[in-house]
Order: sequence, then C-alpha cells, then structure tokens
Amino acid sequence: MIELSVSRARSTLASLRLAVLMFLADPQWLIPSMIAPVIFGLVAFEIFRGSGPYFVVYAILGAGMMSMWGQTLYGSGWATGQDREFGTLEPTLQAPTPYLYVVLGRVIWNVLSGLIGGLIVYLVVILAYGRPPPLVDPWAFAGLFVFVVLTLAAVGVVFAAFYVYTRYAGFIQNVGEFAFYVGTGCMFPVVLLPFWTSPFSLFFPPTWALDALRYLAIPGYAGFSWGFGIDLLGAVGTTAVYLAVAGSVFQQVQRHVLESGDLQEY
Repeated sequence: MIELSVSRARSTLASLRLAVLMFLADPQWLIPSMIAPVIFGLVAFEIFRGSGPYFVVYAILGAGMMSMWGQTLYGSGWATGQDREFGTLEPTLQAPTPYLYVVLGRVIWNVLSGLIGGLIVYLVVILAYGRPPPLVDPWAFAGLFVFVVLTLAAVGVVFAAFYVYTRYAGFIQNVGEFAFYVGTGCMFPVVLLPFWTSPFSLFFPPTWALDALRYLAIPGYAGFSWGFGIDLLGAVGTTAVYLAVAGSVFQQVQRHVLESGDLQEY
C-alpha cells in the first residue's frame, strides 16, 4: 500500500514537472493566461474608474477569471488531448499507475499558473488604482478566490476525461470558451442574463463560487436570492460531483484500454 502511494505521488510529481517545462517551452500560453487578462483588466478599470470603489473588484474578478480560465479550465481540459496528439495516450493508460494521477499533476500546475495570472491582474489593477480594493475581509476573499480556481479545475478534469472519447476536443473548447465566460458569471453576474439561462449556469461549480465571491466582496451585491451560504454549499457540492464523475470516467477509459489495447475507434 505504501509502495503504491509512493508510485502515484512520483507519477504526479513527474507529470507536474513536465507540465511546467512544457509551459516554459511554449510561450504562446503567456498571451491568453498572463498578458491578455492584464489588458482587459486595465480597460475595464479605465471604463468604470468613476463608478465607485467596488467596480475595481469587478475589474479584478473579470480579468482574473480570464487568466484562470486560460490555464485552469482550458489547460486542464486539454490534459488528455495532448497525449492523443503526441501518441502517448494508450501507453500512459497502460502504465501501472492510474492515468488520473498523471492528469492530476497537469491540473496542479494549471491551478498554480492560474493563480499566478490572477495575482498579476490583481497587482496591476491596484497599482493603477493607487491603493488596495475595499475588501471587508481580504483573507476570506483570497481563500474563496483560490476555491474558485479549484472549481474551474474540477470542470477541466471532467472535460479531460470525456475528451478521450472525441477527436474534436480543441474545437469544442474554442467554441465554448466565451459561452463559459458569460454562462458562469466570469464576466458579469449571471442574474443579469435571461432567467431561462440560470438552470444551465447552475450545472457548473464556478457559477456558485463566483456568486459567493461577489457576495463576500461587494456590499449590497444582489445575486442569486438564496445568498452567500447556499452559494458556498452549492459550489462545494457540484465540485464534489464533478470530481466523482471525472474519476469514474477515467476508470472506465483505463479499463477499456486494458481490455482492447487502444482507443482507435475514438
């Protein structure tokens, strides 16, 4: 049992190290995850500069979510697509260590890089503003901000699991990118959308977490009528469901590869 745990930890660390090296070797990721969100954050800040102090929080959240989407959700969703592209999917799935732990290493790096991108946006916007944003509880805000990244990662892991069954993963992600921005409240609160869209939005953990984050950070915020507590419970519950679904799908994929030896039909 101890040897198995060590093997899984070693695989996760090796996958994490490789993900970092691949990120550094491919600078194009700096544009969507580090540079573009800063530009959007500064534009939003300039547009709403005279609209009150709490619009600074909106600028930080909107641009920060762009950065975290670029790495945490998009990158995690592509965690299996890269193995298909490089021809390493079947050999990796046939290794003694469950494939989930290989994907986990990539997801950990995506979470960390998403947080770094969000932190860069935060620092740039407050430098432009000249002082920290007016947060009632900065430490609670920071903790919940990290949790939002984890909800994005949970969605990414589910995407990564199901993308094994399609050769159009990149196409699906590119088409759904801005729909996800809008539908989960990354760019603005979901309650501003038509009422019929809310049931679809609530399928995604970030919708709940982002609404809770705004309740925490913005006095007088009017989001979903059930308030902060239910938002937080909903975020935790949907995140747990997503992770359970992802684990189940990865087990099914691994069992299929071990039985047939490949994924040629997909």
